[in-house]
Amino acid sequence: MRVFRWTLMGMLLMATISACTRTDEKPVAGATAQVSPAVVAASPAPSAAAEAEEGDEILMVWAEVEPDEGAPPLSVQLKADISGGQGDRKVKWDFGDNTPPSTAINPTHTYEKTGTFRATVEVSDSTGDSDSDYVDIEVGSGQ
Repeated sequence: MRVFRWTLMGMLLMATISACTRTDEKPVAGATAQVSPAVVAASPAPSAAAEAEEGDEILMVWAEVEPDEGAPPLSVQLKADISGGQGDRKVKWDFGDNTPPSTAINPTHTYEKTGTFRATVEVSDSTGDSDSDYVDIEVGSGQ
């Protein structure tokens, strides 16, 4: 009786684990389930050009700076690497040193005083979606 109970519990555990296992495959658009849950009929995959249309991706931005440290006055080149989004995009850089912001995508800026400054870029698109990123810049007297 004990062997039967352990065998039954093992089978239930295996069934539960296999039902909870996730695959990392991307679902196919237009896939429909058949009567049997194990069978899935898929329509042909869309072409790569159709998948890459503007607006299909989430708006994302990455901030970069060169150089990220040095002695004052330190002139830096900031870069906003933007992907995704829909329609027109608005960019705003805050340099973190109480100077006026910039709406250029890749502005240059000069830090006159020593300290650690966080330059933040904010991007929004015509749908109201937005993203932001930042870089830290170290301006020191002994560098």
